[in-house]
Amino acid sequence: MAAVFGYGSLIAGRGHARARLPGWTRTWNVCTDNTANGPVVYEDPADGTRPPIQVLFLTVEPGAGAVEGALLTVPDEDLPALDAREGNYHRIPVEVDTFGPAWTYVAKPESASRARSGIAAGSARIRRQYLDTVRAAYAGYEGIPALSPLPAPVADLTRIRR
Repeated sequence: MAAVFGYGSLIAGRGHARARLPGWTRTWNVCTDNTANGPVVYEDPADGTRPPIQVLFLTVEPGAGAVEGALLTVPDEDLPALDAREGNYHRIPVEVDTFGPAWTYVAKPESASRARSGIAAGSARIRRQYLDTVRAAYAGYEGIPALSPLPAPVADLTRIRR
């Protein structure tokens, strides 16, 4: 079994123990670039168009403080599927307070760069369903820092896997 530290949508709907990752900060610096022809794209549900945006997601980066999240227990044989799900991230080893060694997912450098560029250009968006999922996952936790201020507008977007 593998321990995985989650800090966003990964913890939604899963059994987990609250955990803390010291020396890290949670940011919105990972994205799917909707202008590229990747395996996932996003459409505007109102008209079916594919807007030229960068769709932001949470990541963790080294920094002051700590990230509140959850520790998941995952069978080792499920890690490759989890890696595939987290396509804009790569899995790294970390030390979780009171639990010890675990894995977590951090933005791939190219994804973080696209996210920062999209935020700076004003073309980044946060998918409403993702934001709602993360907020719901943390609803029962007291003392979790708010996800705002958000670095980009929230938009209704339909996720399409190609």
